[in-house]
Order: sequence, then structure tokens, then C-alpha cells
Amino acid sequence: MDFGIVVTNQQWVDDAALAAIDATRFTTLNVVDHPAFPIPDAWTWLAYAAARTKRIRLGTHVTGAPFHHPQNLARQIATVDVLSGGRTTVGIGTGYEHGDFHPYGYEMLSFARRVELLEETIAIMKSFWTNETTDYAGRYYHLAGGATFAPKPAQEPGPPVLVGLNTVGLALKAAVRVADGINTWQLGPSQLRELVPAVRAACEAAGRDPAAFKLTSDVLLARGADTAAAGALAGRIAGIARGWGRSEKVTQWDAGGVLHVDAAEMAAQVSEFGSLGISELSVAVSSLEDIQWFGDEVIPRCA
Repeated sequence: MDFGIVVTNQQWVDDAALAAIDATRFTTLNVVDHPAFPIPDAWTWLAYAAARTKRIRLGTHVTGAPFHHPQNLARQIATVDVLSGGRTTVGIGTGYEHGDFHPYGYEMLSFARRVELLEETIAIMKSFWTNETTDYAGRYYHLAGGATFAPKPAQEPGPPVLVGLNTVGLALKAAVRVADGINTWQLGPSQLRELVPAVRAACEAAGRDPAAFKLTSDVLLARGADTAAAGALAGRIAGIARGWGRSEKVTQWDAGGVLHVDAAEMAAQVSEFGSLGISELSVAVSSLEDIQWFGDEVIPRCA
């Protein structure tokens, strides 16, 4: 299993921190993309990070498709991919927080319509990266008049695209049609045991190889917390997320989505995710100390 980092506010991640992160055992550094958060723009900051790292992959968990024009987003991602030498992974979703929409001039459409926009955005970006015509829902997307798209991503046919979702439904169907995998947020093994078979079944129904469809998950980190404290933390985060606009259905979070107790217990918890086919587990952190501790104490126990 690979391990990633999720940083919800990257303002503390300076040059020294980036160098330290690049030297850890982590595979990917992800940042969030919320217009309402008082943080640097995600893809602009990742371009900065690309110039200051050599190994770690860079991405978002997740970019909200409704906040971006597909052509602009495709160029931003391709630029980071070129600057990083092909180290970009794209996490993308429908957006959910009310504060990200109306204050910035974005209409918060129905979830079904936001899923359509998500699928359309992915299809258009991939068509730009490959300069190929893409058929989406009976509509063809292509560069008109023989135009070409630049810059071309360093990865061919383009960076892997993961759709953020927590339930079986419209977003999963869209992901199977146009994406390279999915990313879940704060689900524990008990919930993933229900979701993973549904993902595999959806792939098979669509004629896709389930083994080639990437499954990744994000979890919280609570060093020293017992199960009750970890569950309380998950409950607090769920309450905040619901206040922001996430539905109760997708925020049924408990201690299973929180790595807790000590390094040995965390390694055992990680193994449960691995047994379900999760290929990369990303840990939400807010300090370099936690990153280095997890890299030194937990990851080696998971080998």
C-alpha cells in the first residue's frame, strides 16, 4: 500500500517542510480546493510545490468541478504535471459546501446536475490532453479548427483522475465511465466492505477491469486517542461537514475512519484497508511533526 498526505491549509508548508516531506516514505501530497477557505489556490500552490520537490506526487483531494472551467483546469493540471516531471494526480468531485458557491458567483445546482458537470469536465480535460474527440452523453467534444492544446501533460495519456465519493450512486457511475479510480473521505473498513464490492460490480457492468480501477481513501489521524475519543473526533468533523452542506448520508463517520491509539494499533488498522483493496491511504495532517512521526513509526510497520 502507498501512503499519502492531505493538508487542509498548506500555508505552513514552506520550502523546508516541502523538502522534508519529499524525503519521507509518503507517496503523495494532496491539498484541498475550496474557494471559501482562506488558503492559497490549490493548483497554483501545487505548481510552486512542483518546483521544490523531486519525488513526491502532487494532487488535490479534491477539486470541485463546478468551480472550474474545464479548459482552464486542464491547463493548470497539465502545467503542474510538466513542472513536476509527471507527478500529478487529480482528485475531483462535485463540490458540496454552500459557501463555495453563491458568494463567488457559482450556482449550486442539484447533485445530479453537478455529477453531470463533473463527468463532462473529466471528459473534456482528457480530450484536451490527448487532442482526441470525446463522446459524452451524445455530445462530441473536440478542439475546433485544428487547434492543439498546450501544454501537453508529461504523463500519457494524462494524469490519473480520481473521483471523490462516499456512496454508491450517480457519482460512482460517472467515475466508472470516465475516471481512473475513486477516493473516499473518512470511511472506515466496515463501510468500505459495502462500497468496494459495488465499485467492482460497477466496473464489470461497464466492461472495465476492476483491478485497474484505483481505490484510495483519506482518513484522520489521532495519535494517542482511544476508540471513544476517535469516534468523538469523527462525530465533530461530521457535524461541521453537515453544517457546510454535506448530507447526512455521506457523513456517517466513526472511529473506523480515524487512525488512533499508537503506531502498532495504527498499522493494524491500516492492514484492514489494505485487505479491502485500498491501494493508497492518505492521512489528514496539520504539522510536519505528525508527518515525520507517521512516516517513521507507522509506515515501516505496514511493510
